[in-house]
Amino acid sequence: MEYLNPSPAACLPQTMWLVHRTIMGRPGISTDDLFDLVVPVDLRSSVPSDAHHFKSALGALRKLRLVRADGATLHSKKLSGPEAFLRQLRHRIVQPPHAFEEGFEGAEDIRNGLIWLMRESPARALDYDGDVATRTKTFVNFTRWNTFRTWCEVLGFGHTALDIQAVGRAGNRIVPNPTRAVMDAIKEPFGDPLARGQQIPIGRLLDFLRAELPVLPGHPSATFDGLDEGDENALRVVGLALTAAEELGVLKMSYQSDPSGVMALPDAQQGQPRYVSAVTIAK
Repeated sequence: MEYLNPSPAACLPQTMWLVHRTIMGRPGISTDDLFDLVVPVDLRSSVPSDAHHFKSALGALRKLRLVRADGATLHSKKLSGPEAFLRQLRHRIVQPPHAFEEGFEGAEDIRNGLIWLMRESPARALDYDGDVATRTKTFVNFTRWNTFRTWCEVLGFGHTALDIQAVGRAGNRIVPNPTRAVMDAIKEPFGDPLARGQQIPIGRLLDFLRAELPVLPGHPSATFDGLDEGDENALRVVGLALTAAEELGVLKMSYQSDPSGVMALPDAQQGQPRYVSAVTIAK
């Protein structure tokens, strides 16, 4: 399944949550009844793309195994709210498919897009015509890049550039920034949590983040055919996320006088690297 392909309608995470929440509140609902609730009959004449957004969302939820069909009825896991749903959605997209049960396909186009994005510098916004089309074949065309903008922002790996003078396609730019994904992984991990209130080596934190978010540079699966493997920006997005997390009180970074391992955060202090050997996760 192509998640970024807008033909006949793009698969959007907001629609996926609406569909999932409806199934969650009515376990055992049929597809027809679900369609009637999400796309009421009286509104269908004005719904764009013949309601294919609904069909794409339901298909994606089933592919990612967030919704299962039991005969003619649909069921979904009980989740506490949209944050928990996005956490599950992010997990199923960023992990390589082999991390799940046999036959799981994942969302290769979104995952490859995130792998590519996390190797770009967060110092400038990425424009499709000037950056994407000339440097990668990850996105077949501008419309898929436009859909990707929504996905990377919702999943916490980037945000739309704020430029009041940018118009048209030039206004559809992305700044790589995994801060929200990194902070959420620290607070609500799928694996073993990090120790809180005590110093841990910076290498332990990096290993943890790459396991939780294996689209980050350095994870063995964070690659694909045709990806530029240059490591010039390998730590830039991670450094930005850790610096922002520190400013927001999620963690505290420090440098020990006799460290066993050191990370140099690029351009962290007036254009100079900041050397970090340990980190303390807030209680």
